[in-house]
Amino acid sequence: MTTDILIVGAGPVGLTGALLAHELGLSVRIIDRRPSTQRAPAAHVINARTFEIWRQIGLDVNTIRSHAQTPEKAGHVHWVTRLGETIIGTLPYEQQGDDNLEITPTPLRNLSQHRLEPLLTEELRQRGIAVEYSSSYVSHVETNSGFTSTVQVGDALSNIESTWLIACDGASSSVRQNIGIAMDGPDNLQQFNMFHFQADLGALVGSHPGILYWICDPYSGGALVSHGGDNEWVYMMPADGARTEPFTDEECFTHMRRALASADSEITLLRQSSWTMTSQLAQSYRMGRVFLAGDAAHRFPPTGGMGLNTGVGDIHNLLWKISKVERGSADDELLNSYESERRVIAERNAQASLENAFKMFDVFMALGIDPDKEVSAKNLEAALNSAESLASIETAINNQATHFNMIGLQIGYRYMSEHSTTPLEVLTDELITTYRPSVEPGNRLPHGWLERNGETISSLDLVPLHSHVVIGGSQYVGGDCDVRLGTDFIDSHSWWSSTLQLLPHQALVVRPDQHIEQILG
Repeated sequence: MTTDILIVGAGPVGLTGALLAHELGLSVRIIDRRPSTQRAPAAHVINARTFEIWRQIGLDVNTIRSHAQTPEKAGHVHWVTRLGETIIGTLPYEQQGDDNLEITPTPLRNLSQHRLEPLLTEELRQRGIAVEYSSSYVSHVETNSGFTSTVQVGDALSNIESTWLIACDGASSSVRQNIGIAMDGPDNLQQFNMFHFQADLGALVGSHPGILYWICDPYSGGALVSHGGDNEWVYMMPADGARTEPFTDEECFTHMRRALASADSEITLLRQSSWTMTSQLAQSYRMGRVFLAGDAAHRFPPTGGMGLNTGVGDIHNLLWKISKVERGSADDELLNSYESERRVIAERNAQASLENAFKMFDVFMALGIDPDKEVSAKNLEAALNSAESLASIETAINNQATHFNMIGLQIGYRYMSEHSTTPLEVLTDELITTYRPSVEPGNRLPHGWLERNGETISSLDLVPLHSHVVIGGSQYVGGDCDVRLGTDFIDSHSWWSSTLQLLPHQALVVRPDQHIEQILG
């Protein structure tokens, strides 16, 4: 039996793709080489745009968000000598508060991937789709109707027939390697060790909760990341490139305890691993009816939390276009816009993430970092006792604000098209940190609170997943209007005139992915 779409990889991007396919009426199978959902923390930033996309699919977003860390617990990032010792500086961590409900119905939250994936697989299960775990993609060959993909399950090989093939299988994508698409960019910026552990560190956190603690003590170094609850953590430590074997448990405990001011905490080591920070983009996102999405198409430094979210944006952009072609309402040319639109976004997100990573060194320079740890320790002590040095440290930390406030990139990105009237803006800190609603074609439809049939909705809820929609002002006279202000929805907060700055006789054509195609009237 042939399926419309085979998705390789059941991370958040692949799972979102399967949910989108189902809602668009396409048959889908999704396979993953892992035995089950993600076990260790990985990505944890779920930005507003990703939640908006899940909301459009029909997911129970409120339930998903209830599993995330609250802004009160995850709303800050701190620079500390060690956890529980001197706090050197603090910044807000992204825009998570209710004040952001003016620009999005679903502000950013921190929800670790190992907690998120079971929620998305359950949403799929409710739609009658089971992720086929322990199923490794081996290869594929083209057929008259699409592809025959060979999949290994245990010692057995089987075939899956599909019309489309989407690679969501991560940074080392087997599908991408099989079709010979190369990656551009540095593949080894820095290596890290990761220690996933449980410990009640409440006494050390004290009155300074946060999502991220940069450890500035030269004898430890690295970062502690809170991954939900009050006792689940990851310690990231720069790796010694010469070492290839795993640490012993005793060595793991030694490294973790060096980051803590007290040795009293009981620590349970769950797992260790290593990873390499890269900044790469696939040279192409498409080969025929094979497409790359998520980490298979781009890899960013984690400084900014854009990787998972960019991938969800990829698959959202791609699936409605595949649906149009599959249904015969668009020709294959539409699919070329997937790469032309999404690769530019990935380039900009990679640039911002890379600049964030490099800018972090400014703080450690202000703290007096030196190749000799003893010298670094003396420099740190001196810096923390010098008014002049403290001022320099404060300036260096405040300069990291862009790193932890990227709302402009998250919901303000724009696609270029024949209807665009201005070129894409040069990426600046102001553009990254500030969102200004705009009806310039290519932008996401700005959010506003409206009323429909007595129910409060977001303007984004006016856009169906399966088709373009024409949203008209109260005096728009075009015959192609799908929803009209004053007739189909009530705008008591002046969204149309104030936020969009449109006239009553104008209208917007909005694509199924909630991006504006053109202005009418």
